Amino acid sequence: MRRAVIVIGCSYGDEGKGMAAAHAVRDLGTPCLNVLINGGAQRGHTVDLPDGRRHVFHHFGSGALHGATSCADEEFIVNPLMYMDERCALAEEFGVTPELLVSARCRVTLPFDMMLGQIIEANRGRERHGSCGCGVFETRLRYEQTDWALRFGELIRLDGGAFAAYCRRVAGEYIPARLAALNMTADDRWQALLTDEAVIRNAYADLMDMAGAVRVYEDWAEEAQKWPSLVFEAGQGLALDENNLADFPHLTPSRTTSCVSAQRIAALPGDAEVELRYVTRTYLTRHGAGPFPTECPMAEINPDMHDRTNVPNPHQQQLRYGIFDAEAVLKRVHADTAAARAILPHAQTAILITHLNETSGQLTGATPLETFAAHFDRLYLSDRPWTVMRCSG
Repeated sequence: MRRAVIVIGCSYGDEGKGMAAAHAVRDLGTPCLNVLINGGAQRGHTVDLPDGRRHVFHHFGSGALHGATSCADEEFIVNPLMYMDERCALAEEFGVTPELLVSARCRVTLPFDMMLGQIIEANRGRERHGSCGCGVFETRLRYEQTDWALRFGELIRLDGGAFAAYCRRVAGEYIPARLAALNMTADDRWQALLTDEAVIRNAYADLMDMAGAVRVYEDWAEEAQKWPSLVFEAGQGLALDENNLADFPHLTPSRTTSCVSAQRIAALPGDAEVELRYVTRTYLTRHGAGPFPTECPMAEINPDMHDRTNVPNPHQQQLRYGIFDAEAVLKRVHADTAAARAILPHAQTAILITHLNETSGQLTGATPLETFAAHFDRLYLSDRPWTVMRCSG
């Protein structure tokens, strides 16, 4: 029987999904396919090793250092520039070049999509939406609104001249129209970059390098049925799902729920043992702008905390902190579980609670850990960035 784990963040991301996915790969064993099921290179999933080394994953599954093969699902948006940077970093720092399978239907972020997103966010000033600066939303919008939106399998078949013409249309036609619709402009510095032929040449080189390094697949069921173990690694968290209209526009441009993963599993022949593994810190965090009902100063949780991954950046600025809201988290989780079980009726649920060392082993807020955990079939706990303990189930 095939075994599968779907890793989902309970809230606004930054919960510890990288560690959760890495642990799931170690738990299931290899061969294992680690599927990036949504979002794009804006994800930053950290894996720490006991020897002190660490990596923040963007284009590879967080189980890559533990032998998993990574897979970019058709809903994942690839970014050749960021892919090549990460591939080189893994080779230099860990001596590994993990395999990546890429759906031919993946959308592709160009440097111009990244520029456009950053131009728009800068124009918003204090009304910024909380972009990561990786161009994911603008890529998706371009694919929905234009006729020159080639998928990965199509784009890698272009020669240099055809690719350059494609980029010039994006930079010269789509971007001015998009900015005009928003009543925004690009300053001289951005204009110079948008018309720089060197940007196009470098983008084509990155695309060709990526095409030569990955394996492209056409049909999910045909590819995935070969794998006895599957780990689906969702990006962001349930509260940021694109359909959470109550928090619009401070959302992520993808489905952060378990439903697409469940659909992928259901498309495969044979039975599968499935666990929906939800992940949360003992407190809440939010990166970027948007509603945050339980927000508080970091010192109210623990004045000595230090996050090496979520450092301030010009797009999302500081990581925000909040008291754990068990009722809100369970509402999101129960809705997600019900939707997943409509597809996979026998799926089990688990909660992985991280950062216990920062809050003396308990959840912040009024709900005891044991009361919260009783809503799940299994409980996993972590008080170190590489150790997970299974406590029940």
